[in-house]
Amino acid sequence: MSPILSAVVTKTSLNRSKQRTTVLKLTLIGFLALIILETQVHSGFDPVELSFHSVKENSNAQYYPNDAPISGTSLENDQSTKPYAISKSVKKEYERWHETVRKLSQMDQFPTNWTPDVNWKNHPTRRSKRFPSVDERIKYYMGKWHNSSIPMYGTQFDRDTYIQRQSTLHFADILVNLYDLDRKQLYECYKNKKELQVFAPYCRDYIDIAILHAGGLANVIHFIGDALPSYMPEALLKYPMFAKVRPLCGEELDERGYVNSFCKNSQMVQPIILPLNRKRHYGTASQVPSNDTPWSKKIPKAIWRGKYESVDSAFIKHGSISGSPDMKYALVSTHLNSSLVDAKFSKHNDDAPEVMTAPYMDMKEQLKYRYIISIEGESWAMEGTLQPYVHYIPINEDMSNVEDMIYWAEQHPELTRLISERSTLFIFDLLFHPDAIRDERRVVQGIMEVYENNYGQSVTSSVNGNIGFISNEQAGRSQRFPGVEERVQYYMGKWHEHKVSISMKREDVVHLNSVVMANHVGKDSPFIASGYVLSQCAHANRTHIEYLRRLCSEALPYFDDRNTADLKSNSFKRLLKAKKSGGMKLALHSSWRSDGASSKESKRVLLDDSVKLLGRIKPTCLFSPRGEAGDDLGIIIWPFNRRNILSTSRWIKVIDTDFAAKHAHAISTDGLKASTACMDASSIRDRIQNVLQYRYLLVQDDADCANIDLTWMLFSRSVLIMPKPRCESWVMETKLQPFVHYLPIEEDMSDVEEIVQWAERNLEHSRLVAERSTQYVHDLLFHPDAIRDQKLIMERIMDTYRRYYGG
Repeated sequence: MSPILSAVVTKTSLNRSKQRTTVLKLTLIGFLALIILETQVHSGFDPVELSFHSVKENSNAQYYPNDAPISGTSLENDQSTKPYAISKSVKKEYERWHETVRKLSQMDQFPTNWTPDVNWKNHPTRRSKRFPSVDERIKYYMGKWHNSSIPMYGTQFDRDTYIQRQSTLHFADILVNLYDLDRKQLYECYKNKKELQVFAPYCRDYIDIAILHAGGLANVIHFIGDALPSYMPEALLKYPMFAKVRPLCGEELDERGYVNSFCKNSQMVQPIILPLNRKRHYGTASQVPSNDTPWSKKIPKAIWRGKYESVDSAFIKHGSISGSPDMKYALVSTHLNSSLVDAKFSKHNDDAPEVMTAPYMDMKEQLKYRYIISIEGESWAMEGTLQPYVHYIPINEDMSNVEDMIYWAEQHPELTRLISERSTLFIFDLLFHPDAIRDERRVVQGIMEVYENNYGQSVTSSVNGNIGFISNEQAGRSQRFPGVEERVQYYMGKWHEHKVSISMKREDVVHLNSVVMANHVGKDSPFIASGYVLSQCAHANRTHIEYLRRLCSEALPYFDDRNTADLKSNSFKRLLKAKKSGGMKLALHSSWRSDGASSKESKRVLLDDSVKLLGRIKPTCLFSPRGEAGDDLGIIIWPFNRRNILSTSRWIKVIDTDFAAKHAHAISTDGLKASTACMDASSIRDRIQNVLQYRYLLVQDDADCANIDLTWMLFSRSVLIMPKPRCESWVMETKLQPFVHYLPIEEDMSDVEEIVQWAERNLEHSRLVAERSTQYVHDLLFHPDAIRDQKLIMERIMDTYRRYYGG
């Protein structure tokens, strides 16, 4: 027996060497040093035990098909869309966490009551006169995403980000909702430093988002690392992404005499900036006052130490600067014998030429020099707001004038000292001023509010679900409706228990090719899912009937056997060592990179090489839209019909009639689907509106066990009269209870008149039955948590299938 997926069961290429990003060049800015560099001082710190407080989720948005989002609160008919705002309780929770994370990041080690050693006659004494406001910083960090809008949820978003979502827990380059933004799981990730290493501190800092975004609908795309993704699929460029760095682009660069070549690329990634990896980049800054050297005693030379990276071939041949690796190489190679510039690659870089290396130099040693060179872009330190000859001394991209600028600085000591003081004040205002902690919280909170308003709740329309009439709402959804895990078990049936000894590995099921269709989509027969075949079938100009085209379209990308992901090499090795690779195999070609390139820093793997059977009938183990209640032959239910069901159900609020005003008669819905098969949408809507004039709807499963009308009927204010369900689908018909969600009758419908009479004598009970069925469908499709739940369920079904039968 083999498992089958069904909707019903019966019962531009961006080369990393061309990137110019930042490794937080301003972490040490000033504190009496001028041209700045990242430092990597790592000292031990026992993290305090984090006490997590519950934050009530309060998302008010819903999703409807074709990415036409519709919002709504639970039972209220509020036709206005209020701006999303983080609640006071969540802000309090974040304030407690923010205090904790500053300790974990060693930012609390800044000396108490320390003030910058500057000549205050030369600087504004009020911070507001010399440093950007909270609102200015929110706009700065969000960049172009501050005033744009696109749904970051729903079917289209899920399709566009499928690869990234599937590879998130393996720590691929681009992540989506790491650990489902669960703060406890993120904190466990942070504590697991031995295994996760570089990823751990990012998990800690993403707890900011986990807390502040608890009530948000928009998904979160983020990136871990010092650079930016070496490649971004076209589908992802339209969505904002969170990262700690961003290429410094803008007209002001031209005025300084150089242009960031990375900014010329049309596929350039421009993320929203967050303060990530705080300990590495900002914790060290708190130690500067106690390790700095007085200005008069500093060595009048420039210092630079950094990591060696492969340079671009164009630089080797022509000296053309394409990114920071080229700039670093130019700096070191140009000043091997300089008396004013000590620039070397740190010796722990094995690939660096020996003549270009020198011992590692810690922060205290670097602070002995008057000039520190920085070769990067912009980050939480807002490098783009710094002005040449005000906060720093500019140098050319090709490093050809470094000695000239040092000579100029030494000839202008008073101006040079003033530049140093301004840069010191800038970082003091950013991180350590008495108002800095409060402002940082306000900035991050503001970013998340704008983010949700732009990409979550405010992009929804003002139409609510059809439950405003309900007068006796049951307890919370979690108490009246099945949870995620219960539904996963329901849809997978016996295949969830892993009691069947079977392998669906491609090499183990070669025999299936002689039993089912391997490269053909069949209307009445199961077929092996193939990404190529599904893509061909889904095209509107193909000869397949509409049902099959829709099935093929909705099967992608979940059933595309070509899906690959590029995992960081250390992630892949960690998975293999822990035996958690889930059967992933190395792949020759990429399914999502149009250039076909790969990175030496990553491993390309097939996300899922297990074989899956699709169909609408019941062979052995089939993914199907529907099946018979009590079926034990192998159907795994999949929501292939969901879009069609949603598009019909969304009409109900507008065209339905109040329960009391409906005709006190029953009308048969048998043949409704057949009569509307050739109608346009307007005619179908009119036909349904006519049916909804009646208080009681007689329902029977169709001969093929695929009554797609059941959902909108349940969602209406009419009472369903039907036999005990013999079919089950994504609606979970066997969860419906007689006299609770519908009125039961015999299969031959011989007692219809009797049950209608009973219903009219017990009108209040009948009205409650109609309300409960409406509530059921609302919880299934339109509740604010319905989108998230469906995505989790589908992903967990696939993950369970892969682990049990494909690993």
